[in-house]
Amino acid sequence: MKKNKRAAALLTIASLTPSLLPAADIWGESLAATSDYLIRGISRSNQHAALQADVHVATESGFIGGVFASSVKFDSGDTRNAEVSAFAGFAPPQAGLWQTRMLASYYAYLWNDSGSQYNYAELTFEAAYDNWLGFEVVYSPDTPRYMRSEGLTAVRSTSGEVNLRTPPYRHFAAAGGAGYSDLGGPGGRGYAYWSIGAVGDFSPCSISLFFVDTDANAKKLFYSAAAHDQWTATVIWRF
Repeated sequence: MKKNKRAAALLTIASLTPSLLPAADIWGESLAATSDYLIRGISRSNQHAALQADVHVATESGFIGGVFASSVKFDSGDTRNAEVSAFAGFAPPQAGLWQTRMLASYYAYLWNDSGSQYNYAELTFEAAYDNWLGFEVVYSPDTPRYMRSEGLTAVRSTSGEVNLRTPPYRHFAAAGGAGYSDLGGPGGRGYAYWSIGAVGDFSPCSISLFFVDTDANAKKLFYSAAAHDQWTATVIWRF
């Protein structure tokens, strides 16, 4: 049975959680280094490099779960920065060429100089068709959003994205995707993000290079953290 691989990482790039591929009671671990930790086009590492790791399990009954950790940097003056998240969910038996997954995640920033006000939860639904087309919808009731008039505030957010990937050719595949994220709260608005690039699979190691961009609304919501005509490289080692 194949070892886990992340199918929906075309836009988030550095994510290491289990893929939509079927598995039979498989434990896995991953280590990664990325030039910028981007989630939906927004940097969590202040446009700097980040180190990441995860431990996960995917059972034959469909349960998936694990723990993910990454270095982060929300404020350029922070000296202590860490993100730790726990996730659990269910992937029903594959129906034809379609595979789906439901996931609940909680992100904590207990050791950050910026404090734990960045903590938040997410619910995710993913669907993949024949390993080349992927969809993702994410809802959070308490996404952290910084507003100059109110400081850091928890707001509702909803995101959706679509990802495409070509069949591999000599270890390499082209990939790209686009998404839209809507944030609530005073002056809330939505923004678009997209990426295009390539992934190289040299199991157990994979490398990726993506060009990532966001629209003007992202820059109004997230200031310098929003990607702008940016190249991002990631190396992942899976055990």
